[in-house]
Amino acid sequence: MPQFKMPTPITRPTSAFYWLRKKVPKDLRDLVGKTEVWASLGTKDPRQAAIKIGALNAEIEADWARLRAEPRRGPVRAKPAARKPHVLTHQDLHALRAEEHARIREHWSLDPPTGFARARLAAADDEALRLDAWDLLQGAGYDATSENVERLVPLLVRARKEAARDVEHARLGEYEKVADLSKVPPRTTPVLDFIDAFEDYACNGGLKGGRFGPTAKRWRPVIRAFCDFVGHRDLTRMKTTDAYRWINSLRKRYPQKSIKDVWIAAIKATAGYFVEQTRLDVNPFAGIKVRKDDPSATKENKVEPRTPPRKGFNEDEARIILTATLATPSHLTSPEMKAARRWLPWLCAYSGARVNEVTSLHPHDITEHADGIRCMVIKPSLEKTEQWRVVPIHTHILEQPGGFLEYVEQRRKLGKPLFYDPDRSRGGKPGNPQFKKVAERIGEWVHGLGIPKGVKPNHAWRHLFKSVARHVKMDREVEAFITGHRAKDANAGIEYGDPWVKTMFNEIERYPRFEIEALGRSPVAHKRRRRTNAEVAAAKVANEERKAARAN
Repeated sequence: MPQFKMPTPITRPTSAFYWLRKKVPKDLRDLVGKTEVWASLGTKDPRQAAIKIGALNAEIEADWARLRAEPRRGPVRAKPAARKPHVLTHQDLHALRAEEHARIREHWSLDPPTGFARARLAAADDEALRLDAWDLLQGAGYDATSENVERLVPLLVRARKEAARDVEHARLGEYEKVADLSKVPPRTTPVLDFIDAFEDYACNGGLKGGRFGPTAKRWRPVIRAFCDFVGHRDLTRMKTTDAYRWINSLRKRYPQKSIKDVWIAAIKATAGYFVEQTRLDVNPFAGIKVRKDDPSATKENKVEPRTPPRKGFNEDEARIILTATLATPSHLTSPEMKAARRWLPWLCAYSGARVNEVTSLHPHDITEHADGIRCMVIKPSLEKTEQWRVVPIHTHILEQPGGFLEYVEQRRKLGKPLFYDPDRSRGGKPGNPQFKKVAERIGEWVHGLGIPKGVKPNHAWRHLFKSVARHVKMDREVEAFITGHRAKDANAGIEYGDPWVKTMFNEIERYPRFEIEALGRSPVAHKRRRRTNAEVAAAKVANEERKAARAN
């Protein structure tokens, strides 16, 4: 049997129960993370406390024995903090004093103690005060160093004495003499930090793509901008009027839809999550309306309506891009980028798929259906895709020279994705995976072909597919299965039945083929055009400007 010293039940001034206090052995302090352990015995009876303390002490000793028995795994590393601890200021010290004062006063004012219990209310030993100071600092997000603890202990002594005096005033009915704590300024640290709260929501709140997804990337700067506008980061202090003042300031720069769907949606959803987690009593941003401008405004103040922007490629632009896919690229271009230029526009054009759904494909995602139909299996990623879907590949792609299926087999043997090489990764952030970078470079390449900047170089294929599908009267439900869209006004019947591949294949084959003259010609060797002296000088100036921008 292991030999260990039996501790004695002790009491704490802030608790009516008996406690166990046990020092942690020096060889286990790094693993346990503290120098002593406090545990409540859950009883006010000294006899029951003496019985319970033996079993609880044995459990603690058993846990410590298991820690000693574990094999050594190298130096123990502390868990990374979610954020850097706040700096403890003079104002914070007195704010914590006021919080402790209010906590003790509220606890005892309803049933004020008398006699010896009243005398104990203001009394406390040094160890109990240090423990309370440590708990307060940790809970408020400060660094609980010995220096900060020693700074806070005298103020806790003061808080106890003043709280005991207020309790006595309450017992005598002298409520006018109770201290007014509203004059003490609040602490500089937030009770619920809105910026840190958003990171918690992005990780655990079911946000699409998590903390590295596109929604989190778009909302994160919105949360920071709102905190900067309000002037603090404490979500518990934010009000509905703050949001409406913010809306009025945003109207000068952003349209109503962006304010509603991005700026207000971000703060409303984050606050709503913490109401669900019972860490916030009320969502101050629930029910906020972003109304349109006053319709009774005069004609002079009204903005003239503009022609809606074009979303998809026209026939000439599609022909230019698809013709460029057949050009011979430079020998300096990687095999994956060559394949991306060659096949990505065609796959997007004949499927209406999002570009990142295609750039993330692996060889095993190109399958053959039971009817002999070649398909792409599109899986959920960080994008809007929420469910798997199978999309047949148009036969025009499979019949083209260059061999798309042959290229897929090459990548299958190499065990690598179709359009990027993980070995070339530079260790970017999870929110910017390699397949997204491929899509960005393809977009730059498309704009380099003379496509207008106002048209999205990759997503325009999706809009073009929808436009052509309407023109050829493609079945609406089948077209939704192909593109992964569900019409907002569609009834529940669209969810019945299965999306048959042969049915989707028949509709995709109705999509007219792009007639590209270069498909009938043999490939031409790549010719590198030499830059003029003026172009070289301009590129040098641009490079120096980029270096200066990075330095700043």
